[in-house]
Order: sequence, then structure tokens, then C-alpha cells
Amino acid sequence: MKALHEVLLARREEVMLRWRTMVQGTIAPESMPTPELVDHFPLFLREVIGALRVQAGLPSTMEPPETSATAADHGEQRLRLGFSLDAVVREYGALRDAIVVTAQDAQVPISFGELQSIFDSTLVGIASAVSEYGRQRDAELHRQHNEHIAFIAHELRNPLMTAMTAIELLRLPGDSRPGQALTRSLERMRELINHSLQMARSASGVELRREPIRLAKLLADAELVASPEAEANRIGIRVIVTDDAELNIDVRLISSALNNLVRNAVKYSCSSGQVDLRARIDGPRVTIEVEDTCGGLPEAAVLDAFAPFVRLGNDDKTGFGLGLAIAKQAVDAHGGSIRVQNLPGKGCIFALELPIAPEH
Repeated sequence: MKALHEVLLARREEVMLRWRTMVQGTIAPESMPTPELVDHFPLFLREVIGALRVQAGLPSTMEPPETSATAADHGEQRLRLGFSLDAVVREYGALRDAIVVTAQDAQVPISFGELQSIFDSTLVGIASAVSEYGRQRDAELHRQHNEHIAFIAHELRNPLMTAMTAIELLRLPGDSRPGQALTRSLERMRELINHSLQMARSASGVELRREPIRLAKLLADAELVASPEAEANRIGIRVIVTDDAELNIDVRLISSALNNLVRNAVKYSCSSGQVDLRARIDGPRVTIEVEDTCGGLPEAAVLDAFAPFVRLGNDDKTGFGLGLAIAKQAVDAHGGSIRVQNLPGKGCIFALELPIAPEH
């Protein structure tokens, strides 16, 4: 008598026909074309047969990891076609039933070990398909959410600029404190809109607009942006570039990230303090550090520093707590990393690492 794996290998088309009969019109739409309906299931069936060969003490014709990989691809395809999670799970149950019925028709007994192998393979397939389905669904919801934020922020820009222009035209000489207060409010609204647009762009996975820039120039530009506020607060900014190099980055994103770090350092440093902006080459990556004299951070602030809407200073009401979150998104998009080192009683060091050349 032939072994179960031999019978299933010879009757693969029969198994798939039984499976299609079980799912078409019940789990899947009756009108779904066969290629879309079948998708990865013939390959998955081969992998189940391979698992049965292993259970029988024979070498498998398939590598073990492929079962989960095939099922993951299937989960992604089912999401695109609009299947529910329940339908995805039931499909695998139907394949298991089709295998058992085919074996019974061939009058091949199924041992407990073989039945366990079939069930285990099915469970691995379900877990992988459901995991990928959920991951892709969450990514799509996240993308739609970011697009929605970007759309709203973009649409608010024009009326905001019109209002700011009107305030400037209506401002009267002498005491214009109401006008100044309104101007400050509009400027804060503009800052929030710009931050929202930048966060949406960084999080949406759009293609980076890379261009070459020297490391020394990147740091010099960041110093220039922060200089007015630093001078007003008597904060010194020192730039130290140990090794210069040409980077290939999205200059707007990384400049914004670095500007956020330097401006935060100036903002939180003690009056007459010092901000050091350092850069060095570490193998294939560049490390940029921004050290301030803020006196150190609370432990909770260190843990949540890069979360959105978290302000580093408890008494700070001037920002939205988005700068560091935006910086992290920009650095992550380049395959880099960002971290903070607390120096209690002195200050802190924000360090970002970037690959010198794009990582593929």
C-alpha cells in the first residue's frame, strides 16, 4: 500500500479540485477566476506533502521555511482581493479537509503522526497568512491616515497665509498687542501645519529625494539656522567636524532633523551655556552629535524623547513636541538611527547615525 504522501503527490489535482468545490461560492465569490482563487495553494499543498515525507523519515523536497513564506504571500494577496480574516482561516481548514477526504477515497489510512503533521502545517500556514494579512492591513491604514493628515494640513495652509497677510496689512501703529497676539497664534498654527505635513511625508514611505551634500556644510547650515536664537540667549555654538565626507541624502529631511536637534539644544541650554555640534566618520556610517547644557533630562523624558507630542521640558509651552518625532522618522527613512544620552547635572547628547552611501 502506498504511503499517504505518495497518494497525495499523485492526486494533487484531485485535492485542489475538492478544495475549490468547498470554497468557491461559500468562502470565496463564485465568480472569482480560478488563478486568483487558487493562488499559492498548490505550492502550499506540496509543502504539506513535504512535511509528511519528513514525518515518514524521508527527506523533504521543500525547505521548511517555505511553508510560512508561501502562506504569508497568500495572506497579502487575500487582503488585496478583499477577503476577511475569517475567510483566510477557513480556506486553510478546507484544504486540510480536502486532504483527509482524498486519503479516505483512496482507502489510505492516516496515522496519528500524519494527521498531526497535516494539522501542524495548516496551523503554520494560518498563522503566517493571518500575520501578513494583519501587517499589510495595518500598513495600509497607517498610509491612509498619513494621507488624510497631509491633505488637511495642506488645505489649511492657504487660508492661514491669507489671514497672516491680512493681519500685517491691518496692523496699526502704536500699541497693537491684540494684533501681535493674533500673529503669534497664526505663526504657531503654521508651525503645527508644517510639522504635520513633514510627519506625514516621513511616515508614508515616499521615495527619498537624495542629493549630494558635504557633511561640513550640513552642520554649518544647522548652526546658521540656530544662530539668531543662540545669540539672543547668549548660547555659544561650536562646530567640530573630525572627518568630512560627501553624503547622499534627502537634504530637506535630514536638515530639518538636524535643525530640530540644534534648536532644541539652544532652547533648553542654560543662559550663557554651550552647544557642541560634532561629526565623525565611523566606517560606512557618519555620526552627528548635538550636546547641550540643559542640566540633564528626567528619566521619563529619556524613555519617551522620540514619541510624538512629548515635550522635554515640563514647563515648556512653546512647542508641540513633534520635533524629535519628525527627526526620528527622517533618520529611520535613511536606514539610520537616533538616540539620546543623558548627562545628569550637565546636559544631554543627541546622536544620529546615517549611512554615508544609500543602503540597498
